Amino acid sequence: MSDRALQSLLDELEQLLQAPDALEGDVIAAWQARFDAAVAGAERGAEWPQLVARAHALGTRLDAAAERLSQQREGIRREMQLQGQGARALKGYKPA
Repeated sequence: MSDRALQSLLDELEQLLQAPDALEGDVIAAWQARFDAAVAGAERGAEWPQLVARAHALGTRLDAAAERLSQQREGIRREMQLQGQGARALKGYKPA
């Protein structure tokens, strides 16, 4: 593969990161597999250092998006747990 293919994959990741709430694990895994293949076959030409720097910057953004999604998931889990506790409390309530 050429460095151009790697550039296209980085563009694709950047588009995915435009809507981090819509990120899906299987989409990222498929992208990662294509990215790994592109890196393995890259020409490593004159633009290589810029591609590496861009890939690292996008990786940092992806990590931040994953952290935000993890925090959102944890918040939802806590809310659901509280709703479950409230439902159990109401079920046990017997008016006098």
